[in-house]
Amino acid sequence: MMMDITGVVKRFGDTPVLRGIDLQVEKGDVVAILGPSGSGKTTFLRCLNFLERADAGKLVFDGEEVDLHLAAKREIADIRRKTAFVFQNYNLFLNKTVLQNVTLGLTVGAKMKKQDAYDIAVQALKRVGMGDRLDRYPSQLSGGQ
Repeated sequence: MMMDITGVVKRFGDTPVLRGIDLQVEKGDVVAILGPSGSGKTTFLRCLNFLERADAGKLVFDGEEVDLHLAAKREIADIRRKTAFVFQNYNLFLNKTVLQNVTLGLTVGAKMKKQDAYDIAVQALKRVGMGDRLDRYPSQLSGGQ
C-alpha cells in the first residue's frame, strides 16, 4: 500500500465535515474524489497535505505513519517533500503552463532533475486526460481541468 488513510475527522465548530474517512491508494492509482458542493472534498485534501489540521486520523505514506492531528513540523515537511496536490483554482501560477505548474513542485520541493520531473508530469497528466493541454495556461482551462 503506497498510501493508507484512516479515520479522518474534521469539524468546523459544531459542524462535522469529515466523519471517519478511509482511503487506500496503490502506486499508479488515479483517484477522483466526487461529491456535491460543500461535502468536504477540498477539506479532505487540505487535511492530507496539512493545509488544514484534521481533528483525528492517520496517514501512512510510503511506510511512514503520521498522525493527521498531532504531526510535528518535521513530519509535515517530510510528507510534503514526497507528495503533491493541485487544487482546482488554488495556487496555480497564471504565468506558467500546465506542465510548468506540475513540474515546479517536483523540481523545487522534491529536488528532482528537470527531465525526471518532466517525464513524471507528462505521464500523470496523460493519465488524467490532460495530455493535450500541457502547454496551456490556467486561464485557458475549465475549472475541472
